[in-house]
Amino acid sequence: MSQQDTEDRVTELETKIAHMETVVNDLSDMIKSQWDRIDVLERRNKLMSEDVKRMGDYMRTSPEDDAPPPHY
Repeated sequence: MSQQDTEDRVTELETKIAHMETVVNDLSDMIKSQWDRIDVLERRNKLMSEDVKRMGDYMRTSPEDDAPPPHY
């Protein structure tokens, strides 16, 4: 194998490594973005669950509420 062949192979490997580093960084950025979005959605879900629970507690009636009005 000649010196030029070796240099060409090293250059090709360096190019591939640089490309792979770019891909890894892009994937890392995407994962961080997705985790941030998941955090936001989890907070919204928790708030909505609490709202639904409060609405359920508010809408729940007591036995006195089931009695007919006094004019019956």
